Parts: sequence; C-alpha cells; structure tokens
Amino acid sequence: MSRRKLLARSRAAAFRHSDRGHIMQLLKSCLLLCLMALPAIAGVKVGKVDYLGWKDAIEINNGEVKLIVVPAIGRIMHYGYLDGDNILWSDPQFHGKVLPKGMPNIDEEGNFAWTNFGGDKVWPNEQSEFEKINGHSWPPDHAFDGAVHEARLLADGVVITGPVSEYNGARSVREIRMAAEGTRVDIVQHVEKVAAAANADIEPLRYTIWNVTQIRPPEQTFYPLNPHSHFDMRYFPFGFAESAAMRNFTIKGDIGIFVPDPVDAQKTGADSDRWLAGIVGDVAMVEFFRRDATRRYPDGGLSAEVYTCADYTELELLSPWVYLQVGEVLTHPIAWELQRLSKDLDTPDARRQAVVEWLAARAD
Repeated sequence: MSRRKLLARSRAAAFRHSDRGHIMQLLKSCLLLCLMALPAIAGVKVGKVDYLGWKDAIEINNGEVKLIVVPAIGRIMHYGYLDGDNILWSDPQFHGKVLPKGMPNIDEEGNFAWTNFGGDKVWPNEQSEFEKINGHSWPPDHAFDGAVHEARLLADGVVITGPVSEYNGARSVREIRMAAEGTRVDIVQHVEKVAAAANADIEPLRYTIWNVTQIRPPEQTFYPLNPHSHFDMRYFPFGFAESAAMRNFTIKGDIGIFVPDPVDAQKTGADSDRWLAGIVGDVAMVEFFRRDATRRYPDGGLSAEVYTCADYTELELLSPWVYLQVGEVLTHPIAWELQRLSKDLDTPDARRQAVVEWLAARAD
C-alpha cells in the first residue's frame, strides 16, 4: 500500500476518533442543558395518597407547600405549608364519602341534598339560573360539585376532568400546577360545551367559571376596590343579610375589608381586579385573577365575592359571561399563593397592611 493511501487511512481514523469525541462532548453538553432546564419542575413531587378516607387522592408537593386534589369528589381539599395547617376548610362528617354514582345525594324525604365536602370547586352558572337550568334551585349541579373526576398526572401537577352535565351539557377541566419553589399554584380552568342543554328552550346558554374556595374562618378578608366601579359604594352587599354585610364591611383607601359575623351568614362582592385575600392565623391566602372591563359579569357585574358563615368563609372568583355553542370552551386562569406573616404584626390592620404592601411590590 502506498504512503499516500496509508496517510489517508490514518487521517480518516483520526477524524473518526476525533468525531466520536466531539459527539460525546456534545451529548454531555446537551444532557447538562437538559438538567439545567429541569428545576422548573424538578422540585415538585406528584403522587397518589390516601387522604381523609379518600383513596387515590393526588398530592402535589414542592418541599415548601403541598396541595391535595381528590378526584373522587372533583375538588382541591388541601393547601398549606408543609409545617403548617390546611388553609382550606372541610366538613369532617363527609370525609371519605362520595356522591351516589351519577347523581346528587337524596335526603330522607326524597329531595336533593347538598353534600358540602368543603375545599375548592367550580360552578358553571349564576345561582339565580340554577332552577331554570338544573330543574331545582339547590343544590348546585352535581357534575361540577361532587361528582367523580378523571385525573391525569403531570410532572408538576394534575389535570382533572369532570363528567358532562346532564343539565347544561358542559364539563369542567382544571389544570393544576405547582411552582418548583415558593407557594404559587396556577389553575387553568375550562368549561367545555360538549352537548346541548337538556332543556332545549334555554339554549343558547350562557356560562361563567365561578370558582368557590372554602377556607377556615379567617380573621379578615379583603380585596382592592375598583376606582371606576359602577356600584355606588364600590362594593355590593347581598340582600339576604344586607345589614350584617354592611356592618362588617369597611373601606380603607382603595381596600375593602370584610370580617366574618359571629352569628349571621353574609356576602359581599365587587367589580375588583387582580386579587382577593384572606388571613387565617398567621398565613395570608391570596387568589390572583384578572378582570376584563369590556365584558359582562354575573351577579350584576361582580368578579370577586366573599361569603362568610360560622363554620367557614368562601373566596369566590367569577369569569365573564360567555354564550357557548357545542364545541366551544370558556377559560379563566387563576393562581394561589400563601404568605407567612410575622408574629410582630400584632393587629389586624398591621397584618393586612403587610399583605397589601407585599402585593403592591410584586411585578405582576
């Protein structure tokens, strides 16, 4: 073999060796980049647990907070710091219980009965329209409130999908994801119109995404008031306990403050934007949302509401009204966060002000 051929073969071998080394280095670099990209979800653990008697609950945990979803009743039932208490309220008499398959509970007199498990869920219509849509004014549509939901695990959360309502033809789909660090939970909520309503006379039917979060009795709740509100007082006290609501509602600057009443159930709402908060013990829970000033909202224009009673308080967020045709979807994203409050904050005003300042300093 000539020297020229030997030299060419030697160079080719050297090139192949060099090329393999280069490829291996590229693979190592790619692997390193992938590992660097993982922390967005690497700190989150998602798995099935037994929770308060419910099998196959889904725990989402990032080492600082945990959230537990119970697909058997279609709810978020736990949200809190790992070393703290659950901020959400639940009724012990219903722990581990489920609704009869495909229907609500029936009481001893044969009437529909509301099973108030607690936690967080979605309703798809304004309460004043329950009778027209569902055929009964109460309880809410069981397909959204208490029915078994399908669960699909994600790397950082879960998607739960409810059954199609026999009344309004829609279903709830909620994508729940936890941040790798901190306390933030993002909840992308959908109402999907799958079929026509049972009563064809009510079509086209309008929908909202009415998010109802039941928390343990708070010291106070508060939310920013709209400087351009169409409500004379910049908030609305619901008429079933108007005097109590007005007695327990105060305004300081642009913040509306609502405290539970020791006796009366009561409710207020406002055409607010950005956030709704409650303080439970030394922890503030904040729900984030956005209001679209160009759209119509339920209950006369309310985007945020608070209901209080002796046992619990509800933080409620509402999307705009949307008329849906079969195949269309309404989406309303929200987010939750917790904030621990210093024990040096020894008055309700000081604790609330600390939360308001924390919120004002945020970029979002």
